[in-house]
Amino acid sequence: MSQGYTVRGATKDDLQKISALIYEPTVKWFGNKRPKYEKNEIFKKYQTHRMAVELNDPMDSTLIAYAEFRNYPAIGPMPSDSWLEWLHEKYCIRVTISWLNSMFFNFCVYRREHPEALLALLREVFYLENRVWYLITVRTPVLREDLYYAESFDDLEKYATVYYPREFSISSNSNTQSLYVTERFRVLPSITYRKALAEDNDDIIEMHEHELPEMRAELGDFYIAEELLRSNEDAKNSVIIVAELENENKESHTAGFIWLDAMVDIRFYVQNFEMEMFGNLVKFTANKPFAFEQITVSSVERKAEANLFTADAMDDLNETTIIGGVQRNDSGISVASLSKLKVSSIQGIIVDTNVSTSQDKFYMREGLYMKFVYIFEKLVTTGYYINEQNKYIILHYNTDLKKREEDGVQSASNVFELKYICVRKDFPLARLFSCLNAMYAAFPDRDYCIMTIPKSANSLRSHVEALKYFMPVAMRPSRVANLMDIYITHRSAIFGEISLSRLESGDFETVVQLAKGGQMDSELRELSPDSSFSYYSKVNAFVNIDNEVQVIQQIMNDVLENENSDYDVFTIRCGDSTKAAMHNTAIGFVILRKYLQHHELHHHYHLPKNDQHLDNERAEIISLRLHPLFSNCCDVILRNLAAKTRYFDFYFIYARNKFLFSNDLKTMMMPIEPTPMKKFFFTAIDKKLQWNRRNVFTGLPEFDYYRDHLVVFRHRLNPSQWYGKASRLVIIGFTASTKAFLRQLVFQWNTKDHENSDTYNCLPRLQVTVIAAPGLVEAEYDCMFDCPYCSPGGHCYLSYRNYSCYVRDVVVRMDLRLWVQFLPGHVNYINREKKFVKINKTCEIYYDTLLLMNYLSFRLKVDEHTDEHPGRIPSNFIELNSRLDKFLLFYKLRVLIEEHKRDYLILIYGSNLYTYECIAFLISHGVAPERIILVLPHKKMGSEEEQKLISPFVDENLQYVIDDMLDDLDVQIHRDLTFSHWVQHGTANFILEVVFNRLKGRRSGVTFDCDIFISFQEGCMDSNTKEWLKASDIKLRDRRILVNKNFQTNDPDIYAVGKFIEIYESINHQYQYTNEKETAMKLMQILELRKYDTPLDYKYSQPTFFKALLPLGYFITKVTMPRRYLASFVLGCAKCSLSTYHTTNNTFCRIGLTPKMIVDEIVVVTKLSAPLDYLEHFCGKHEQMLNNLKARYKAGSIKCFLQFLQEPWTELLMHDDFDDFQAENHKILRPMLQTLERNTDNNLLEVNQQLLEQNLLDFVRQRRGDFHHDFVLPEDYLHVDNFRDLRSGHGN
Repeated sequence: MSQGYTVRGATKDDLQKISALIYEPTVKWFGNKRPKYEKNEIFKKYQTHRMAVELNDPMDSTLIAYAEFRNYPAIGPMPSDSWLEWLHEKYCIRVTISWLNSMFFNFCVYRREHPEALLALLREVFYLENRVWYLITVRTPVLREDLYYAESFDDLEKYATVYYPREFSISSNSNTQSLYVTERFRVLPSITYRKALAEDNDDIIEMHEHELPEMRAELGDFYIAEELLRSNEDAKNSVIIVAELENENKESHTAGFIWLDAMVDIRFYVQNFEMEMFGNLVKFTANKPFAFEQITVSSVERKAEANLFTADAMDDLNETTIIGGVQRNDSGISVASLSKLKVSSIQGIIVDTNVSTSQDKFYMREGLYMKFVYIFEKLVTTGYYINEQNKYIILHYNTDLKKREEDGVQSASNVFELKYICVRKDFPLARLFSCLNAMYAAFPDRDYCIMTIPKSANSLRSHVEALKYFMPVAMRPSRVANLMDIYITHRSAIFGEISLSRLESGDFETVVQLAKGGQMDSELRELSPDSSFSYYSKVNAFVNIDNEVQVIQQIMNDVLENENSDYDVFTIRCGDSTKAAMHNTAIGFVILRKYLQHHELHHHYHLPKNDQHLDNERAEIISLRLHPLFSNCCDVILRNLAAKTRYFDFYFIYARNKFLFSNDLKTMMMPIEPTPMKKFFFTAIDKKLQWNRRNVFTGLPEFDYYRDHLVVFRHRLNPSQWYGKASRLVIIGFTASTKAFLRQLVFQWNTKDHENSDTYNCLPRLQVTVIAAPGLVEAEYDCMFDCPYCSPGGHCYLSYRNYSCYVRDVVVRMDLRLWVQFLPGHVNYINREKKFVKINKTCEIYYDTLLLMNYLSFRLKVDEHTDEHPGRIPSNFIELNSRLDKFLLFYKLRVLIEEHKRDYLILIYGSNLYTYECIAFLISHGVAPERIILVLPHKKMGSEEEQKLISPFVDENLQYVIDDMLDDLDVQIHRDLTFSHWVQHGTANFILEVVFNRLKGRRSGVTFDCDIFISFQEGCMDSNTKEWLKASDIKLRDRRILVNKNFQTNDPDIYAVGKFIEIYESINHQYQYTNEKETAMKLMQILELRKYDTPLDYKYSQPTFFKALLPLGYFITKVTMPRRYLASFVLGCAKCSLSTYHTTNNTFCRIGLTPKMIVDEIVVVTKLSAPLDYLEHFCGKHEQMLNNLKARYKAGSIKCFLQFLQEPWTELLMHDDFDDFQAENHKILRPMLQTLERNTDNNLLEVNQQLLEQNLLDFVRQRRGDFHHDFVLPEDYLHVDNFRDLRSGHGN
């Protein structure tokens, strides 16, 4: 913003205004104006910045100016990477111009009466581009025949220096090309820096109080003066710098201050933070006298995915937990039990005279119990997912014999601390970068600068801006409680220039070493200095790095030997970009190739369809490594890359179940969101298209864009824009509701029209912490597990997710771990006064807003029988609330079958579709059906309100059929029993028997032996959660959290969402069994995290999706609509259900209709494995909108509903804009309906039928290219000779 003007980035919404400005007869301009007359071409060419200028008047939105800036000139014949050589060859430039410090002002059009708009533009671009010192404008010679297009440079000349080419002559050759070079410090207000004086106290405190009022309240009104006047020994380490800004009257005023401290405790930071990659913060020269000091630290590293849930990982866990595994003899009795038994000398059999029958049962299962407890139960502990070990760090430092009394380590310090940085409210925040330059002047001998941010502190405006140029430092395990967050930067990251150089033969080894990323040599990878025994792991945790290095070597050989290689390789260097590459330090590399499969991304990803002009300008990044200190240079690196390759649209794509390649800048690229609702693909995609690449290297993955789960990032070279609020958000639980809400947070900038993503490189910046049980997140994101019973890519229960694609894609087509901090642990309590969550009895997580989402799907109410169930949950009791539970079940099941092939029993308690899905899993994974006992609980009649709820997880009619199927398979089924208690061994946490009660009036007590007990009894909260919620004084009722209709608990800063809530306000709609995406959107609106055009609607209107596996290879998909008006729904009211059964593909379909003929349920049971997510489009629609579904069904023309919903007409309903089209129709019809008399149906039909038909034709006409089928329009009849030609030409 400048005086009188507002300068902002131009968007496509400004297209009409820009076009009108260009056509204005009284405007001034420079640059090539001719192509701008074609409105649709304005936004097609790459520009680094497109800027628009308006008046500072909210009532006047007139466009004053439009300008384009780019990192290379708009000189057509000249290659974009040759302008620097052209500049030095053609001109004698007195200033130092480089790739990094210059940008070209290629085009500007502005109103003649506003020449000051140019100054506003120049300043804004310099603010945005901190490293740009010069803006260059190229003036072309004036041609007499083109006087109409003559450029005007008189206003620009006021701020620029004019350079003429070497051949220029004022007498003989004056009409030549020339340059207008605008220098940064000529147009920006001057900033001077000086050491602060005591007299600056009031100005500094006034500024500081605006951002951090607590400081003044704590330290008083003179803490700056007191700091400056200190005279003790440490006073010399503290430096306060004042920034003074000069206004237009050449008057200086205090604009900001920097508070620095040279006293940094090196040992403290080395012991508690990972400082090795920063030289441990000390300087050291090997050729001078030196000494060293050894420090013992604790080091933590997350395990690789291959070390978590794979079969080899379980074998490693077995071998390293109990060496050689649990010892056992042929009878299955462990060594630990032999002393309790005696052998009969008469019959030679084991005789037990001192133990009970239940204990005797346990001795036969003790080996099983030991494996369950000591091996697999480690999967629910934090220690399993990290490698923690002690190691020694040696601090080398140079010594001075004259200063023996000094602390050698502290004397060798190479770091200072930025304690505070603050600027005035009206100071251009982007210019804060210049303050970071100034701070290094105070400590010219130190390279590193750190910032410490307390976890309990609120985000400060100036600190957030400064942290863009810092990187976070990982913490070590420490005994120090509540360590602060540490951020660090290096002198080179502030002053160094980034340049790219094409690969040369001498760079080969440099690139290989950068690709390895500092990993240890292969022969040292398996050694641990703290290991008490030697064991060679079966898992290669470095397989991805090894493969990547191998592929990179192949590509480099191809590039060096083949001039026409499909690949480009560049080294990224830091130093003086005007010098040769060998004189600059290599800090990274990038490998890329032309990207040809962009159109296939539209299968599953939300991408614009109007950028076909980029088809030949897209590149796929194969691998990119960069030192983390330079991650903020992403825009600069990719711009430079574009100038050298002519690629302007960069993609990075990977599938987590294939070989992974590195991209250290992927978090600085825009993530591409998967489509929120899938469509049916009318074209059979049997085989992915194979592109004719000359070089396909071993280990380089090729993707199937239809079937593979890809994570996609994109950078269109637009300016980066961060999205997200500075407030701290903490979420407890990683459930389906959490995933949907986090997806909304990450993609809060995404819209259907791509307004933001077309203008900016949109990046999420979230202060979100998710607290989840250990292993929960790792299991959800695991892609390395390979089921030995299922075919690769098949539908295995362990990888099958029951929720809608919106939730599923959160873990298969994106990785939230890149932007969200996940903390494993268990909650102890919530301190509502100080606003923090205590976890693991040691860690305090501070919040501004807290969301409780840790509900459960299944919880057996065992705490009602505390006498029978003391201590922890038994090791052979399982409730499948997460994928981690599925992994535990699988491995316990495998051990059970191996140990007891013929004498095991598995007891299952439940009566929902999840129950039958689990039985299908057991049968298909080695369990004999006769070894399964299914106990169906007695169904209690709920309240009237509960009976009105529609649940997607229960289908009584289908479950009767499934019960018959299980009977035929010899599964034991017992009905109408209620869980009572279980019997477990006296000292071991192991269930031996489970006792159920019969209905009243019958003989009581039914007991079942079991080796594994699986419960699917619905419940939403465990006893531990109940206890800490009560301790935190959160109001509950019957294990449910009481909330208002805004999901707010009795604490205004704590919200709860999910199955364990109860709305205490009077409402008339269903809020359980609802769409997770819709709940997330409501929560975003309630928390004011995103703006919506429509007001908040508390009722639910989107369908709930559920799918599951069934026995005998069947799949069930069920889509249901929540009830919007519970009071008007009458129990027992007949519901219209239509069903079909197709014998060819064994497909059963059922569609339920409300009395108003709205589809409120779609059920499909089939052996076809194709995904049916697209059925969401049809649930909630009127049956007549579904091509008169009911009438066609009654007429017998529909043989299979599934095939009927795959017909061409459904393409209209699945179009992205169809809901908007319906809303427009509703808007048009509503006034008509209000003015028409009652009982005039015929009149209504006559009035609106023609209008609706015309709207539909216009809808199809405008979007005809989006449809696979070529729908016939009236004008098509004008171009055919007869009806037969029409049918053959269009067909639909």
